[in-house]
Amino acid sequence: MLMTLQCLLVTDKATSSLLTGFIAASGTLSLQAVTGTAQDARAAMEKAQPPIIFIDVEQYYLLAGNEPAKERMPVFICLVPDKYAAELPSRPVLSIGLGRLSYEHFLHTVNKAVVQLLGVHHSGNNHADGNHKEENWFFIKSEYRMVKVNFSDILFCEGLKDYTQVYTSKKSKPIITLQNLKTFLDRLPASHFVRIHRSYIVSLHHIESISKKEVEIGEKVIPIGNSYRNNLLDIVKLYS
Repeated sequence: MLMTLQCLLVTDKATSSLLTGFIAASGTLSLQAVTGTAQDARAAMEKAQPPIIFIDVEQYYLLAGNEPAKERMPVFICLVPDKYAAELPSRPVLSIGLGRLSYEHFLHTVNKAVVQLLGVHHSGNNHADGNHKEENWFFIKSEYRMVKVNFSDILFCEGLKDYTQVYTSKKSKPIITLQNLKTFLDRLPASHFVRIHRSYIVSLHHIESISKKEVEIGEKVIPIGNSYRNNLLDIVKLYS
């Protein structure tokens, strides 16, 4: 998946146990909390405002009422028996049929939710990375220095165990920081960067070409991981 986004589970223990495993495996979602009722979910939403909420369809109606969700965060993903899926409100509410709750179907639905969030950001209505500041730069701690880096200068990032190498257009050598790739991804604006492999994050602005298995940025050819491919292609369609 393309970024780390907080999510909330509002469902029973059996379903939440399965989804918790899916969320951990996704590399994109970070679980904020698990609740069983709309009342508890409302309190959790007010506290952290998660952009994605997985919720039993009955609890969705208690939480959001009978009106379709507005084109803004959060994106609701309703957990619903397949025979009731057609009764869900119109977009942007998504659904996962409990009768076919596989990791592949889960990941495909999450990809759609992320694309919706990116679309809202792209249209200027909101931010997919709502906690990110408006600045176009940040500081990276590297050895004993704090290095100022413009987001627009970052080409790609490579994760190596417990540290990350940040390649920029301004320096011939990468900036090395003692943060793992997942932690570093949290600091990047979701509208500009996408994770395409367990070891790589790339800048959407600097991608020159995309093939079935690789992304080209300058002279660097970066592999696309199987679990990240559909998400990348969904983003490409959004900007095509």
